[in-house]
Amino acid sequence: DNDEASALAPRVLFENAHVVIINKYPNTSFHSEFEPGVVATLRASRALEGIDGDVFGVHRLDKQTSGILILAKSKDAASALSKAFEERKIVKYYVGVSAKKPKKKMGTVEGDMARSRNKAWMLTRATTKASTVTKFVSFGAQGANGAPRRMFVFKPLTGKTHQLRVAAKSLGAALLGDDIYSSGGAAFEFEAPRRLYLHAAAIRIPSLYDGFDAIQVICDPSDDGDEWDANAFRAHFPPSLANEFGEWFSDSPLLRSVLVVDDS
Repeated sequence: DNDEASALAPRVLFENAHVVIINKYPNTSFHSEFEPGVVATLRASRALEGIDGDVFGVHRLDKQTSGILILAKSKDAASALSKAFEERKIVKYYVGVSAKKPKKKMGTVEGDMARSRNKAWMLTRATTKASTVTKFVSFGAQGANGAPRRMFVFKPLTGKTHQLRVAAKSLGAALLGDDIYSSGGAAFEFEAPRRLYLHAAAIRIPSLYDGFDAIQVICDPSDDGDEWDANAFRAHFPPSLANEFGEWFSDSPLLRSVLVVDDS
């Protein structure tokens, strides 16, 4: 379908026999709604390029969120990836930007999510098996025209709708461009942001079965929105980190991760 092919095809960050990993643009749906979704657009652009085979979704990003999205190229890869997500073997890092300082600079945001009003969710004080868990650190950064900003690195251990946006809101530092959780937002000298400043920045996938080797991808958001601080991002996620299959963030207990080695 030409409409689908002409929609902005997502940028492929990594591809092998098992997966295609793309950079999803902000404000694009996973599924086709009123316009072609990310999966349909990718399928159409691959068909145009004469690439055989289908792609299958194994996780998703909210419409407003940009960044790393994994699509499987076979049913086997899809089920192995889905299971690895469920078992929390896949490590994900997100970055976000706020105009406000959070109540605490780093820590863990934990709690059940409940519907509040309209499309919003809220964090409750209850913690159950269904609770969301988000580890985070934050630091000073520069936004558009040098404006003082707060940059977050989030390491979610669960994957619920709006989880990170609600976590930032609960810290008193709703993310820039968040039309649901930022009350009126910060005062902008120029214009309000055209996007939500939340981006899936890095992923670590362990070896899942014989022939499916570990994969690590970093995706820099800096060229898509002038509130990102490129230097701050690269200080935490230098491109070389993608080739480091050992421990990440060894000096930061909240962000530290190692790839699970499957001994079976």
